[in-house]
Amino acid sequence: MKHILLLETSSRCCSVALACDGEVVVSRSVVDPQGYRHAELLHPMIDAVLEEGGIAVCDIGALGVAHGPGSYTGLRIGLAAAKGLALPWELPCYGVSSLELLAEAVREAHPQSTLPIWTAMDARRMEVYEAFFQSDVTRTSTDQPSIANEDWSLRAPALGAGDGVEKVRSLWPSLEDSGIRYAEARHALAPVLRQITEGAPEDLATWEPRYLKVFGQVL
Repeated sequence: MKHILLLETSSRCCSVALACDGEVVVSRSVVDPQGYRHAELLHPMIDAVLEEGGIAVCDIGALGVAHGPGSYTGLRIGLAAAKGLALPWELPCYGVSSLELLAEAVREAHPQSTLPIWTAMDARRMEVYEAFFQSDVTRTSTDQPSIANEDWSLRAPALGAGDGVEKVRSLWPSLEDSGIRYAEARHALAPVLRQITEGAPEDLATWEPRYLKVFGQVL
């Protein structure tokens, strides 16, 4: 599959990337610490990435999208954009865990680390969406919402990433901060390639964001 368009809108980072023959060739990202501007930024960013890559929508072979957990609005914007591009051209779409994108970002930034990877996104109050991976990004847990508490002081050392890290550092002394707060669309490439090999695209009629909890739910 020659060209893959990658989207990440699950966090404060709005990001688009284009891969060709298994390599990222164009990547653009904007992080707005004041709020979410994904509805404003995403489609112009897609147009700019395709133009820089020298291709049209009809040249795309597949789309890869971070489908959660994360911002409710951001996830809906990302999936709506993917479906809007995919349906007219019958393009396969592959959804990737937002927490797995963070793990890929950690592996890229810390290739020599042997620590387990813990990725977490802020879910308000003292809650986070979290997942664990081995240092090679082999998954060792499901994505799940959790409440950070004093029992976390007993957790084993790990290399953390995501905007949930700062929330729990005082409760988890052995957690090492990777310095990564947001993943980019390009970090979806490896998971998408694995899914393409497995031949398991999303059913666009039933594909929904992986929220993990409904809006306003308290764990």
